[in-house]
Amino acid sequence: MRNMMKIGLGAIVLLTGSVALAQESEFQSKMQEDLDGYKAQLVDACGMSDKLTLKYNGKLGSNPRETAEGAYTAVGTLCTSALEGLHSACQDNKVVKKAVTKVTSIVCTKGTGTLSYKLTGGTLTFSVDGKYDKNNGAGQRDALVEKMKKDLDK
Repeated sequence: MRNMMKIGLGAIVLLTGSVALAQESEFQSKMQEDLDGYKAQLVDACGMSDKLTLKYNGKLGSNPRETAEGAYTAVGTLCTSALEGLHSACQDNKVVKKAVTKVTSIVCTKGTGTLSYKLTGGTLTFSVDGKYDKNNGAGQRDALVEKMKKDLDK
């Protein structure tokens, strides 16, 4: 009887883990779809290679298109806001465009605070925080654009 209970309990744990992995895979697929939707625009506006890769680094844990419990903004909204900001900055500022032309990889990941970026070699990383409630996605995007213009226009 104990062996049957152990087997049953083990099966429940495996099934629960499988469901969680399937959900995470679905969440990652949705995020990737959203990110990939910006590739052609960024290649065109920023002069990046068509071999540009865009990805989300980390575990999402919930649908990126929906605001998670306890969050203020959906993670997917913030990542795409960052991409919109980059697109806008490339169109409006030749210095920003020149600075990001050699970017081959754009990564979006969880961070803390307002939408921020880090440019290291050929990788541009955007950090997003769905729980940051001092500014919405559009306001964070606009602040990001201004910061990029200021930082990269040297």
